[in-house]
Amino acid sequence: MDYYRLLFTQRALNDLAKIVGDIAEDDDEAASLFGQALLDHVDLLKRFPRLGTSTPRRPRVRKLVHSPILLYYRIHEDKLLVELLHFRHGSRRPPKSL
Repeated sequence: MDYYRLLFTQRALNDLAKIVGDIAEDDDEAASLFGQALLDHVDLLKRFPRLGTSTPRRPRVRKLVHSPILLYYRIHEDKLLVELLHFRHGSRRPPKSL
């Protein structure tokens, strides 16, 4: 079985830093635990890139839920690559573009 590589876009890295930073304002330990759990979940995409569901309006973009965070990503089969596009809080409206 081939493993996929993960590629975080700058937008995804910024989103992740903001999410963990917001949690850390109240509780550093909770921020660390949540951030690590989220990254562990994302790491599953190396072996199971279709773990998330496809999005209706963007068929090439998939969504992985790590409640309350949604991760939007795209699979590049030819490169064995999962491109992590955007982390977003589930209570926010879906992004207009990715």
